[in-house]
Amino acid sequence: MERSSLVGSLTNAIKDHSRAFGVTAAVIGAILVIYYCGSINFYPSGLTIADTLFFLWVVVVFGFYYSVVAFSFFIASVFWVTIFAKPINFVLKLKKNKADIVVPLPKSDWFMVLGGGFAANLLILGISYFKGHPLLAIFVALFLIGFIYTLIENVSKRSATNDSLLDLNGKPINTSPIRPLIVKSIFYAFVYISPLLFGQVGGGVTRTTFETIGVRQEGVTLHVEAREYEAVLESYESAGLLSGLVCRELCTIPEADILFTNIGENTKLKLSGSAGDLLLVLPTNAIKLVAQLKFNKSIQPTADAAAD
Repeated sequence: MERSSLVGSLTNAIKDHSRAFGVTAAVIGAILVIYYCGSINFYPSGLTIADTLFFLWVVVVFGFYYSVVAFSFFIASVFWVTIFAKPINFVLKLKKNKADIVVPLPKSDWFMVLGGGFAANLLILGISYFKGHPLLAIFVALFLIGFIYTLIENVSKRSATNDSLLDLNGKPINTSPIRPLIVKSIFYAFVYISPLLFGQVGGGVTRTTFETIGVRQEGVTLHVEAREYEAVLESYESAGLLSGLVCRELCTIPEADILFTNIGENTKLKLSGSAGDLLLVLPTNAIKLVAQLKFNKSIQPTADAAAD
């Protein structure tokens, strides 16, 4: 008789409790957004009704997006567990362990795990490489999820066969063990947050999500009011905290990173120069234009040309 499918049970749980998962994702999204704001030392202020609605939308999108990412990490990790199940069990049996530690995958999961897992690995590693996410953190997260998945499978297997511990005489030992359902729930939680534990908050997941919805942008050119901010920006340039500044009617700041914008009255910026980085908060209405320049590779524009 084929054992029950863990991946299938997770999929069915999502279908049967979609509303609860939606609320949970929104709550997790709110926590992660607040955490991100804390990591950049910036919280939006002066929110209008439209800003508040947009912020709530960001929270929901963030929670949903992270849930998709977490599930992709799970499938990608189980893919490798499945590939190396037999070699791992063979090595462990050499150490006098008779039972399979890595439980073989049921046939009902083969298509989802092997096909979906292969695609998930390509997407995760490809996006991480091109976006500059730390690959070591990705590999550690995948390993941790695979390890926890193996623990879940073993708890499921043992709880299905043994309800109590026996002594040498075959009599039950009076203990108060933790219920397998509680143990598996804790493991599921660790599987869910594993991508966050290795550099993803403030990094991959957060950055990609906020860039997608326009709250964060990297490597853009800003055009700021010169009348009020020219003197202070030039002083920062003299200190080596920003470079390429050109001021005429507007001050042009190339290669700026917007850490948070479009919600509230202010925008958090990160500027870089020869001496270090500068974290700066500007009123959003002082930024007159945000440009993302994409020249042909054969063209090497100067700062003056970009400002014209």
